[in-house]
Amino acid sequence: MNQIGTYHNRTVFWASYDDILCNKMPKNDWICFITCSKKKPSLDAFETFTRNAIQNGILEFKGHGVYGELLHDWFDETINIMEVMENNSEVDVMTTWHDNESYASAFWQCFFATCLPDATDYTHLKIVCLDLDGMNRTHELKKYIHRFENEWIPEN
Repeated sequence: MNQIGTYHNRTVFWASYDDILCNKMPKNDWICFITCSKKKPSLDAFETFTRNAIQNGILEFKGHGVYGELLHDWFDETINIMEVMENNSEVDVMTTWHDNESYASAFWQCFFATCLPDATDYTHLKIVCLDLDGMNRTHELKKYIHRFENEWIPEN
């Protein structure tokens, strides 16, 4: 994971999906923002990611792009399996999807449209961004952070 900026007391990181699948992710208080539009991802790999993310204290998952709702559904299905079939305690992770929103708008929502638990450590909150299509969007996200600092609100 590479730190790419900080805004609104949240540190933004860029990660590759391969690293995330190898469990290279924060250990607590983080939001995951994933985009995917070109190719339907693997359910098995995504379930591995979901289980690791839950173990590592993810607070919110945001799926974006053509497959954003599918990723959201898969995340929720894994939570249900863990709670109902595997008798785990309740998993408190908010999930959303953003299929019909711009990348900038969905990213902006990582700062201003979150639903985080009361126990969240806002002084160390992290946003981990990745693109399952393999694109490195670091430069684009840095531009958005700079524009957010100048009070820009993206249109949908």
